Formats: sequence, C-alpha cells, structure tokens
Amino acid sequence: MLCSSGIIFIKLIFHFLLFCFSSVQIDSDVIALMDDAALEKYIPSYGDRIALFHFCKSKPSLSKRKSGLFQKLRDKMKIREDNSKENFSSVGPRPTQTKKQKTTRNVEIGWIHCDGQTAKQVRAKQGGGTRKIKMATEAGLKHILQEGKSLFFPDGISPKGSESDFEFEVWDFKQNCLNDETFLSIGNMYEAARLTMLRSYISTKAKAAHQVREPPEVNITEAHGDDEVHQADDGESGVELGVHPALDISVDYEITFGPVYNEEEDQNDTLIYEDFLFPQSPASPRDLVTVTIHHGNTLHDLIAGFSDADILNKELFVKRILPDNTEEAGSGSGVLRDALSCFWHEFYERCTLGTTVKVPFIRHDFTAETWKAVARILLKGYLDCQYFPNKLALPFIEQVLFDGVYTDLKSHFLQFVSNQEREVLMQAINDISAVEWDDLVEVLDSYGCRRRITAETFPTILNEIAHKELVQKPMFVIDCWREITLKHLSLTPEALTKLFYDLQPNSKKVCHLLKFPVDLTQKQKEAASYLKRFIRELDEIKLQKFLRFCTGSDLVITDSIFVEFQEMTEFTRRPIGHTCGKILHIADSYENFPDFRSEFNSVLESNIWVMDIV
Repeated sequence: MLCSSGIIFIKLIFHFLLFCFSSVQIDSDVIALMDDAALEKYIPSYGDRIALFHFCKSKPSLSKRKSGLFQKLRDKMKIREDNSKENFSSVGPRPTQTKKQKTTRNVEIGWIHCDGQTAKQVRAKQGGGTRKIKMATEAGLKHILQEGKSLFFPDGISPKGSESDFEFEVWDFKQNCLNDETFLSIGNMYEAARLTMLRSYISTKAKAAHQVREPPEVNITEAHGDDEVHQADDGESGVELGVHPALDISVDYEITFGPVYNEEEDQNDTLIYEDFLFPQSPASPRDLVTVTIHHGNTLHDLIAGFSDADILNKELFVKRILPDNTEEAGSGSGVLRDALSCFWHEFYERCTLGTTVKVPFIRHDFTAETWKAVARILLKGYLDCQYFPNKLALPFIEQVLFDGVYTDLKSHFLQFVSNQEREVLMQAINDISAVEWDDLVEVLDSYGCRRRITAETFPTILNEIAHKELVQKPMFVIDCWREITLKHLSLTPEALTKLFYDLQPNSKKVCHLLKFPVDLTQKQKEAASYLKRFIRELDEIKLQKFLRFCTGSDLVITDSIFVEFQEMTEFTRRPIGHTCGKILHIADSYENFPDFRSEFNSVLESNIWVMDIV
C-alpha cells in the first residue's frame, strides 16, 4: 500500500501527462473514452495506462464540476435570502434614505429704482448691478432686504441718495412684490420656482417729500454694458417701445419690467409658479405677439412678422419651426437673441455689399415697406436685447440717425472693398508713384470714377467714391430707416462709436465674461484653464459662434457667462449652453487640452444647435 507521499507523486506524474496531452487537445474526459490501443501510442507501459485510466475516471467531469459550483452558489443565495427575511421580520422595514438638504443656497440680488414714472434696474456703473451671495435656506424676506441694503446702500448711502429717503420693497424675479405671506424662505422659493438660480430685487421709491416728476420724453441713452436705458412716452404718438403702454415702465436691455411672458433670464424661468405667486397685472393677449420663423427662412419670416407697425408696442414671442416641421421646444430671451443673430447673418449675405463692413443695396423685390420692417427689427432688437448689427458701415448708420457723417469715410471704405483692392488703394495712399497705374485705374473705374487721377486729386476722389458707395447709393434705405428710428433713438455720434466697439467680441472681452463658482476642485480648475485657453485661440468667426452658443447672440450684449461643471462620462461628455440664462455646462473630466479643444470645436462647427429647454 502506497504512503501519502507516494500517492501525491503519482498524481503529479498524471498531471504532467495530462499537460503533455494538452498539445493534442486530450484532457481527462477524452482519456476516459479512449481504448487501450489508442492510449498505447502515448503511454507504452501497460501499468501506467491502467493507473491513468483509474485516475481520470475518479475525477469529476467538467460539466459535473460546473453544476457543483452552481449548486453551492444557489445554496449560499438561499441562506442569505432566509437571513434577510429573518432580519426584515425582526427589525421591520428599512428606513428610506433621504437626500441631504442644502443649508445654504446662492441668491442673486439686484436693485430696481422707481422715480415716480418709470422702474428701471440700476446698473453696476451707478452702484447697482446684480450681486451673487450665499444665504441660509431658512433666510426670509427681512434677510434679503438687509443684504440688499448692505450691498447697495453701504453705510446707508447710495448714488441715488440716503437710505432714509426711500421706501423699500422686495420683488421676485417676475417683479412681483413679496410679503411675509408669499415669501416663506429661500428654500421654499427654490422649491416653488424650480430655478437654477433664484433672483430677487430690492425696490426703492422716493418718499413723498422727495418725489420729483419729470416731463415725459423719449431718451434712450447709450446703454451697453452697465449703462441704463431710459424710455418713456413721447406724448404725441402714444407709442412706447417694448413695454405695456398703461404701465409706463421702461425697458432695460437685460431686464424687462412689467408683465413678461416667455422672456426670462434663466432657462427654467418658463416654469410658472403653481399656487404660489401670480403676476399682479397680467398682460392682455392683444399686447403679446407671436412670430413664427422657420430654420433657413428667418429673413423673410421676421420681415413678414415686423410688417405690422404695432409690433413695436407689444411683447414679442418667437416660435421656431425645425427642418422636420416640428416646433422647437426652447423658448425665452435666448431664442429671441438667437433669431436676431440668425436674421442679421442672413441679411448680410443676401441684402448687403462689402467685405468687412456692409452696406444695404437696392433690391427690386424690396419695397419701402419691406425696408421699414427691417428697421423695426433693428429697433426692437436694440431696445429689447441691446442687439445692434455692428457690421453695417458706421457712416451709413450715422446718416440714418444723425442725417450726416461724423467718422472717416476713407477708413470705412477700405474695409468695404475687397482685400486686393484694399492693397492697391493703401499703396496709392502711401505713395501714389509706387503703385501699378493700371491696377489703380482699374479699381477706381470699377466704382465709376470719371475724373483724372493725380497725386493731388486722389484723396478727394477717394472720399467722393467712399461717400457715394456708403451713403448715396443706399439713400433710399436710409430714408426708410430714418422714418422708423427718428422718434425712438437718441444717441450721440460718440456713443454710437463706443457701442459699435463694445459689441464687437474679442478674446479678452469674452474671457472677462466668464463667471466660475467660488470653490473649485483641482479638476475643475484645470477645465477652467482649458476653457480660457480655448477662447484665446479662437478666430473672429469661431468667437462669434462661441458667444452665440452660450448666449444666443454673436455680439457682446451680456455682462456675464456663468460656467458650471457637471459630471459626465467620456461617451456623453460635451459642452451644453443655456442661452436664456447665459449658462455654460462643461465636464471636469478632461485629461488634456487637445481633447477639450477637439470636443468643443466639434460642437461649434456642427452648426446644429436645437434649443430644447422649456
């Protein structure tokens, strides 16, 4: 009888033999099926073959081993199931896990001042603006009022006067006055409004002894950035642009006071309060006009909608139809800004001449009423959204607004002509004797020059041609536009020039618009640096696309773009823009800058942006 060590040695030998058999795909199950003659080719010794037969038959087959493992797994699962039932019956139902409630929330606080006739938001330049602070979710109305006073009335003094000279109220984001019954706490307001950022305003009104009435007038000052927009009835026409006439309330390029529908600051503002707060003075359906536009036909659809002169007195709601003939789900101020950007881009392509700067050209299918409708689009876009088409040549706009040209015609004409023509004209301006004479004659002849060219007459000829191309040729359009804008716009030439400059985006301006959360993780800081680097590398066209992706406008008409970070997988990772709230969502899981740049460029270059936030 073999000892245990001898048995182990034999098993090792058998395992070695099985390993050798593996090269010809013979395992223990196959050996059990082989006869002695077949096995003799591999193991010459008869005794070894008998021992190997016995060893292989004693081993359980693979299927039996698997079934044994499954049975053990079933037994263990049954034991665990019985234990869980016993624990449940003895302890009772498990308590449901509740989400940890936030103790603080971010709140935006602004300042609205009523001067007895109009209510307008005080901009940052005048000591107002919109400030974001963190407050306890249990904070109430008095806490918001206290914070607002400390922000806008430091030491009890503001640019508007002393704190004791005003009566104070707190308004919600719909400009409804709040009281202790309608405002329970900041947490409850968030739950009721379903906003990503709760905005409140402190409203000031001069006490009776300090109220001063001013004569009504139309006075829209230069209002880019933090400047205010003043607007009132002109007393004659009874027309007040962009506001409800009965309320006598002015329009700011960022905030519209009075009853407003489908024109909100945040992408979720279209969710109306349910059994909580209601507008104090609902706008009449006659004061709300809906303009339906189709993708690819924005130019004609908007012109048709603005053919009605009364549209300037009404709240505008834009509804867009997608190429598949379904209605776009998104609505709000972002859709309006995007529609304006799309309109003017199409207008530049189909209704203007020029390269860097544009001038409308006379079309046989555009009547006077059509050009007046375009002027209403320009006016409505500026009053409601601060959008002004700054690619139009400045001398042309000056002729519309001021009935004269105040800027240098020659410099704007050089931006109007083609690059090749610009090179020839610039060389002639610097040294007319060094220019190729045939090239100069050809360029001037293409613009109808009929005078003899010399070094002395060339500057005068160039100015005359510039005036003809930028002012005289589009004079019919100028007359039509002046009829619409004359009573409603009051800008100085200096303010207009500054407006054109402020609206034009560049990398530095856009980077300054970015607003990041206060506490950033290391990954979020890296993603923020990638975003700034990406913006600095963009050319002019892509920079306009980036702005339009984030704000709906291809011009700088906002003072901030709020950047928020979201957890995304590598498969679903992509930037998301909410144009109504000017919010940009990006992932914080990028390993390097090239990945970030590639994914963002793919979105901007696709040109397929559907607004689906209602």
